[in-house]
Formats: sequence, structure tokens, C-alpha cells
Amino acid sequence: MTLLPMTTARLKVSRVMEFGAFLDAGTGQSTDDILLHKNQQTGRVLVGDEVEVMLYLDPKKKLAASMRLPSIREGEITRARVMNVTRDGAFVDLGAERGIFLPFAEMIGRPMEGDMVRVKLYRDKSGRLAVSMKGALEKIRAEDKVDQIDRDAERLLKYMRRDDGFISENQSPASIQREFRMSKAAFKRALGHLFKRRLIERLGDGFKLAIEDRSDA
Repeated sequence: MTLLPMTTARLKVSRVMEFGAFLDAGTGQSTDDILLHKNQQTGRVLVGDEVEVMLYLDPKKKLAASMRLPSIREGEITRARVMNVTRDGAFVDLGAERGIFLPFAEMIGRPMEGDMVRVKLYRDKSGRLAVSMKGALEKIRAEDKVDQIDRDAERLLKYMRRDDGFISENQSPASIQREFRMSKAAFKRALGHLFKRRLIERLGDGFKLAIEDRSDA
């Protein structure tokens, strides 16, 4: 197991000292054990415990550990404060022992120190944790699209429940817009969504309510 700075890991406590604990780095050499200083502990640790930690480089460029983890997990998004900006990018505060890197390539605009930005936590090609403003925006848009499909599907379902349980697929864009207030593409996505959920069944040139749904209507 290769341990890298700016990653999280679950490591076993090998020994406890007055100033902190040492974590087994998995090399078989006690000299490689990683210090978890008492100031970086968020709770009591004992020999044999497995603790989840954030790894970082101390002032001497040696690997150290902290139990202060990022406030979100990989793939999640949140609003975070920009701690500082460098020539390579910026660092944002996610509540971890160190700021999490925001590369220029993952920025939207040029945030300044103190700005609040929406970011998504991810691992870069080297395996280190980083954040992306672009990734956050993409996820929000994807979630909004799913929410819109759900709303459109519910609109079609209500229509079918009050219209003999049938809806024709071969309607003109103008008719769909007038009747359902959505585009034909959105109309087809909504029908496909209902079909995958087995709430409707194909019938001729359209769809009918599934038997189970009709019994609940």
C-alpha cells in the first residue's frame, strides 16, 4: 500500500506516546510509522485501533496524519471558502487538517481569497484529493435534469390516470407543448422513464397504465 499526502486512509495504531500516536504505514519498518499528534486527534486512540485519517506533509516534508477529515466524501458537493490562491491554483477549506487543492483547470472564473465557491471532491490522476468547481456544476445540472424528468413523468402519469389510462406517443410537438407544457424530447424522456419503472406498458401507438398502477388510481 502506497500512502500519499492529501489522501485519506484507515490505519492501525501501533503505539501511543505522551505527545501522540504512531500509525502503522504497512512497510514492516517501525521507522516508517506515521505520527498522529495529539493535537490532530479528535478522540481517544488506543494501540490496535484502526482510525481513518487525512495524510499530509509536515514542515519537515514527512508524512503525518490527522483525524480531521474533509467534511464531504468523494463525489459530493458543498460550498467552501477559498483559503488562499497560488500560481498553481487555490486551496479551499473543507474542515480537514490542510486546505484541499482547487486546480486552475477546475475553476469557473478566478475565485479570490475569502470567496465562497461550490466544489465537488474528487481524486486526481495521482490519487490525491482535490476539488472542482466545474465538477460541482456538472453534477448540479445532472441532478436538475433528473429532477425535471421526474416532474415531467409525474405530469404524464396524472394525465393518464384521468384520461382512460392511455397516451399516444405520436403527437405533434405543438400538441405536446399545448397539452403538457414540455418539448417532444422531454415528452419522450418522461415516457421512457415511466416505462423503465414499469408504471406504463406499450399499447399500439402509445402507452397504457400498468395494471398495478390502475388499481391504485
